[in-house]
Amino acid sequence: MAHKNSESEVENLSRIKDILFGEDLQSIEQKLDIVKRENSSAFEKLKKELETRFKKFELLLQQKTSEVVKALEKSIDDQNNVNDELKKEIVKINLEVKNEKIKIENTINNNIEQITNSISSLENTLNQTISKLKAEYDTSVNELNQNKISKDAMADILIELAEKLKK
Repeated sequence: MAHKNSESEVENLSRIKDILFGEDLQSIEQKLDIVKRENSSAFEKLKKELETRFKKFELLLQQKTSEVVKALEKSIDDQNNVNDELKKEIVKINLEVKNEKIKIENTINNNIEQITNSISSLENTLNQTISKLKAEYDTSVNELNQNKISKDAMADILIELAEKLKK
């Protein structure tokens, strides 16, 4: 019953509105309906335009993201290529340094061998020369011992030489 009372109250309220406002109310309601339809239509257009713009923005964002990813991949590839080239150069330089080290070591060893041979040859020559000088010294000493002059004879010879020099 409460339900019937509220329906009848709504009808009564509606009749009172009609009596008070009459045609103005209907005109206002019609205008309100027109505004609602126009707003609804404008809202739908705006909604569609926003959706279209969002789709375009998403596409643009995907394109730019794809371009950035491609550029990044290319940069990484370029960097890897540079790294590979640097590694090859380092290996090449290390090999050259190793070869130069071996050449220098061989040259040093050859020089050491030549110097050792020269020193050995010089030592042999010196030993031979020393032996010859020793033999000559011994021979000279022996000759002097054999040809030894007495002190008195030597003094006489020197006195004679001094007298001749005075004259």
